[in-house]
Amino acid sequence: MRLIFVALLLAGCASKELGDVQIKKMIIDYFTPYTSTTIAKPLDVNVLAKKKLSSDKIVAKVCYSFKFLTSYDRLVAKIKKDPDSFLARFDIGLVALYGRKFGNFHEGEVKTRCDTVEFERRYGKWMIKRI
Repeated sequence: MRLIFVALLLAGCASKELGDVQIKKMIIDYFTPYTSTTIAKPLDVNVLAKKKLSSDKIVAKVCYSFKFLTSYDRLVAKIKKDPDSFLARFDIGLVALYGRKFGNFHEGEVKTRCDTVEFERRYGKWMIKRI
């Protein structure tokens, strides 16, 4: 019984710190949420530095690479052609995010960015505050 309690206590304490693996997963999830079309595929995410600002705030320098499976121009054309499509109605924010972060990308192109990412713990869970 004590062993189970100690294991649960250790597991609970371990989840309080934000590790590199968690950061990588959050970056990938941020840029590749469930959508009606697959726009990009993550190739690499590297956490270069991490600084704890407080018990609930961390800033990290993160570099990430994505391979684009379609072009920005093709996505914009689809949205304009069919404004009632799922892409136009629900995924337009993701298209705008890719355009803002990666510029005019082309099918098959690999683009890399490095950003300072702010993480905040709310209700016991780490999340991206700003990227």
